[in-house]
Amino acid sequence: MNKLIASISKLTKTKKSEVLSNLKKYQNQIVVIKYGGSAMLDPSLSISFISDIEVIVQAGIKPIIVHGGGPQINDILNKMNIKHKFYKGMRVTDDFTFKIVEMVLSGSINKNISLDLSKKNINAIGISGYDSKLILAKKYSLKENGKVVDLGNVGKPTKLNKNFILGLIQNNIVPVISPIGFNNKGKKFNINADLTAGFIAHELKSRRLLMLTDVKGVIDRNKVLIPELKLNIAKKMISDGIIYGGMIPKVNTCMDCVKKGVRASVIIDGRVKNALVKELFSHQGMGTLFRK
Repeated sequence: MNKLIASISKLTKTKKSEVLSNLKKYQNQIVVIKYGGSAMLDPSLSISFISDIEVIVQAGIKPIIVHGGGPQINDILNKMNIKHKFYKGMRVTDDFTFKIVEMVLSGSINKNISLDLSKKNINAIGISGYDSKLILAKKYSLKENGKVVDLGNVGKPTKLNKNFILGLIQNNIVPVISPIGFNNKGKKFNINADLTAGFIAHELKSRRLLMLTDVKGVIDRNKVLIPELKLNIAKKMISDGIIYGGMIPKVNTCMDCVKKGVRASVIIDGRVKNALVKELFSHQGMGTLFRK
């Protein structure tokens, strides 16, 4: 353990005493990590992410990884000359688009993450919301100006198979989860990865929700990073249009998690190498933290 502490101290440029304090705080705690954006696409950042998970596991923390895949899905749809669009950060998903989403998320991305972790001798398993009824969902309902906006096959998680996922964690297996689910009639849904990660975090009352993104965190009107946000302020920033687009589901997810029992949630700049280790084991912070 001393060797690990020394390694983290060197990597984060943090005192060993500070590393030890944070290590004790998170040991045996569940941390849900949403993995996406540049952290997935940039080979050097992907290597850094896998290295961070290795450190997290060695420290005795219990990570659950929920991955996205938006850019990869967009790439395939573009090559097929298929138009696609987003509405308030949610992908509008018709039947054909869903087939592409399912193929990309539960196929290459999910299994490659699991493989990369296995290469580091980390016990990991790639699963989707279908496996062992992991994620039951319903159609995502969105209203604007009193009218229902139909997003197609977009879902909202309603039930988590806690026993299944906790069983994996108790056996020191890292779950790598593809964000798709289904309802009791077998209807399949594409679920926003941020939403999925948040749902799992608050259902399991995880110690932290860490969301890797392609931005520094939440920024104000002057483009200055806000290191910590109270929920009421974040809500007002959405209504004022300061937080907009793809950041809306991320911020809403972070706020919802904290309301439902997660100690804190963090939007992290995934473009920084070793961002997860720096966030967990030092006091410098790597984005915007949400508390009550």
